[in-house]
Amino acid sequence: MKPGLHTAALALMASLATHAAPAQTARTLHADSSHSFAVYVGGPRDAAEGIVLVHDFFGVSPFFLGAVDRLAKHGYRVVAVDLYDGRRATSHAEASALLNGLDTALAARKIDAAIAEVAARQRRLAVIGFSMGGRKALEAALRDSAVVATIEWYGETINDPIRLKHLAGPALLVVGSKDGPSAAENAAAFSKAADDAGAAAEIYVYPGAAHAFAQPLFNQGTTYDPVATDIAWQLTESFLKRAFTAAPRNTRAPIRHARSSASGGH
Repeated sequence: MKPGLHTAALALMASLATHAAPAQTARTLHADSSHSFAVYVGGPRDAAEGIVLVHDFFGVSPFFLGAVDRLAKHGYRVVAVDLYDGRRATSHAEASALLNGLDTALAARKIDAAIAEVAARQRRLAVIGFSMGGRKALEAALRDSAVVATIEWYGETINDPIRLKHLAGPALLVVGSKDGPSAAENAAAFSKAADDAGAAAEIYVYPGAAHAFAQPLFNQGTTYDPVATDIAWQLTESFLKRAFTAAPRNTRAPIRHARSSASGGH
């Protein structure tokens, strides 16, 4: 994309993100007795399927909130976790500082609490993670058999067949062919590990796309690829529909620590 067109496109996206009325609302959940955190919730309360979203290293960004709205319009109950406690990054330096300060154990408890919140109405459940959040979403799926579908967009994988045996449903990995020197090779390794584990995994390597191709904040937008992003969403939505159709309805009883309270919309 030419520099002038690139700048204009980013300005238009920022304007749309600023003026569009968000469909999601902010709520508060509890990771444990001493830690509360924010989530962004969208979609019908009585939805039969739910999705937990885990953000990339920028935190809660316009792209992340847009993902809530997009999935909610498909009729899913969506809960997007804020692992940074309200702090947000717009540059790589800011994002790196937030990531370096992240308590990974607490982050895992936050994701687990969000899963418990969504599963409380016995919904079929999926988790989706972007970049940094991809690995965290996959780890959550390995911890909780209520998760019947796992999706990673350009995230770090787990290629241990013994661990992948704990997946209760299929996984989808979407990466770009230019996402580092070994992204395609790692995708193939994840596919083989899933096969060895007896787990279903779908792998899509988008030609020419870089890491975080769907995040306009990454590399100041120079590697943002709207076509690859649209294809990734189409793959994601098709995968969710098929995975939810094949999965039995969740019958797990509600988990008590996943309490929630309203904290106003953002």
